[in-house]
Amino acid sequence: MNFIWDIVLQAAQDNFGSHDIFFKPAEKFSPYYEHSFSCINEKHVDNPEIEINPLLRFTSVFEYLLHPDVKNLIFRNQQEFIYFYFDVAVHILAEIDLCHGITQREIYIRKIRRELLDGVFGEVAKIGMLELKRDKQIAVADELLKMMETGSNLQSFCNIMKQIFEGCIIYQNRFHPQRIYVYIGKERDEQLDKQWQMIRETFLPLDIEVKIFWAEHFGILGIEATMLSDKIAIF
Repeated sequence: MNFIWDIVLQAAQDNFGSHDIFFKPAEKFSPYYEHSFSCINEKHVDNPEIEINPLLRFTSVFEYLLHPDVKNLIFRNQQEFIYFYFDVAVHILAEIDLCHGITQREIYIRKIRRELLDGVFGEVAKIGMLELKRDKQIAVADELLKMMETGSNLQSFCNIMKQIFEGCIIYQNRFHPQRIYVYIGKERDEQLDKQWQMIRETFLPLDIEVKIFWAEHFGILGIEATMLSDKIAIF
């Protein structure tokens, strides 16, 4: 991480929302880096208070406010104001950074992600989205946009299942194409169940009948790995 946009994105991966982060002007920093982490190659955000070098790219914005004479004389009794103003300004600059090079499609994806989280697509979808990390939420919004463009289809359901539940296997009944069997390959728990309910409610076409298997696979004649004693799902 170096630039503020990179820090904000990584913070989201580390479960810090943009509103959780408080930017502070660093007392000591390198003239070659925007961040001021103790480790140059820091890969994670562990503390919501982040010190940065404000003069690497934004000298014209902050050189007056952070000048020693201004801080210690003019705003001598308003140090708290300086820090809060600095934080707000850096957040605005970070948002501008994040929008550089953004495409029209990316705007749509972000809008759909926000609507999913706000419950526009239903409470089940909202609850399931809250159980996902940001990158997975974006994957859901991206696939939902594709489905809006092409219409509801089984392929969208399969695509998002493989992104959210890596390693899952989806079977389609040869004699009844509208029946599918989904093997998750993980022990069922509340978090995974909410994710599954969200995908089923949002992506599964109405005319498809689905049977789900969690940790235990159903037996398939001729495939020994699925015919283990006491590890076969019965249906």
